[in-house]
Amino acid sequence: MAFTVFRRPAAIPLTSFSYIANQARGDIVSNDFRTVPRYFLTTGLPAMIGELEVSVVDLSIKGARLQVTEPVPLGAVVPLIIWADERTVTTKATVLWCQLVALSMNDEEMDRYLCGVMFEKVVPEISDVIEELMGSGDALPIEDARNVERYRITAPLTANFGDLALARLLDLSVRGARVGTRNPIEVGTVATLRFRLGPKEASVEVVGTVMWSRPADRRGGYESGMRIEGEEALLRAAIAQLCMHNHARIDLNSLRRKFDPLRSTGTTSGVIALVS
Repeated sequence: MAFTVFRRPAAIPLTSFSYIANQARGDIVSNDFRTVPRYFLTTGLPAMIGELEVSVVDLSIKGARLQVTEPVPLGAVVPLIIWADERTVTTKATVLWCQLVALSMNDEEMDRYLCGVMFEKVVPEISDVIEELMGSGDALPIEDARNVERYRITAPLTANFGDLALARLLDLSVRGARVGTRNPIEVGTVATLRFRLGPKEASVEVVGTVMWSRPADRRGGYESGMRIEGEEALLRAAIAQLCMHNHARIDLNSLRRKFDPLRSTGTTSGVIALVS
């Protein structure tokens, strides 16, 4: 069976992904909204997505992380309004992920969710907002050199690793992957990891180095973790596509970071934080 292999991303908007996947050229779109500086907002900014009131907890010129009180559908394209002092910024945003992070235990509090959104296009006005917040001490740069978010694969995705077939892709980040196999893989093995984004979707091909391999905790066989270098844009686009089709969701454990909005704002006794 013939299939298209994506090797390098092209600098084209993510919204073109479905179109590009059917092209003979086979270049994957670059979803590089995480390549620009991001800033944690110590007090949050009031905002709205559609008719839902939200709070912006971190921000860049290409996207934001929002705290909301109800889940937002993955892949939804929503109008976004952000208020900062006397500025009003209006744009459209695509919801890439949404996760419950604090559970209400009484009627006086509300569940809390975090969701990540990508702006329809770069919003230059956000630069002025960030500059003002930095000047007042209300914004702090986030170090993306820290552990990156991992996305747990929620749909059966078969992968090949070198000559090893029938590996299952378990989770994915922009710097690595975890696969399940029947047998262990020797640490240090360098091979090509191939997987498809869906039954009728295109395939992704990257080179991985096995960093560890051990018996699986919850199932038979083995799990192996691999490092992938130099393919961040390609993997970001793949992750975004998987999230939009509800085939992947962010791993809550990977949301642990230096600046946690639930810690900074404080939770009340009626709310249980699910991210520690």
